[in-house]
Amino acid sequence: MPSAHASLVCVALPAFAVSAEHGQLDGSGLEGFYHGGRRLLSRCQVRVSGAEPVALQGRMTAAGRARFIATVRTGAEPGPDPDVILERLRNASGLERLTLFSSATRPLRLQLEAQLGTDLAELGAIAAGAAGGEVDAGVWESGLRWAAAGAQSVVTADPPPDTAVASAGLLRWELQLPPGGRHTIELR
Repeated sequence: MPSAHASLVCVALPAFAVSAEHGQLDGSGLEGFYHGGRRLLSRCQVRVSGAEPVALQGRMTAAGRARFIATVRTGAEPGPDPDVILERLRNASGLERLTLFSSATRPLRLQLEAQLGTDLAELGAIAAGAAGGEVDAGVWESGLRWAAAGAQSVVTADPPPDTAVASAGLLRWELQLPPGGRHTIELR
């Protein structure tokens, strides 16, 4: 299990979230959103137009909140600086706000994807290295739902995704960013 010493831990009991400094939740170690000692979401990996954002900074902003900043190269930048910044605001209560900021002088068409998953494991099992595999997702209203062994987890999105693929745990949005514009998606 990876060390938890460098993790960012947001706490608003009985909920908490454990994250690496880069902000991507890849389902390894203790990472994830928890409530009442059960991991409700272990994986939340964001990609923009098929690429993983390049992490710049991750830090706590309060006891229950963390902020992650990353850049996204669109491939059409006129110089060395990326045109898009991704800000992720993570709240221990189970809210993640994803905001794309454009500094481009032209409109941008981007695809934002969030790949989600969970094992619905108890904290004690995770700490002992016995969490088990991911639970299969199902499409649920404006998001995804997981259920197993008397536990369930639901992630809803605002605005609703353009595409939801349960077998991949994937939510996808087709976005139009005006010059200097921004777009926010909330996962709850």
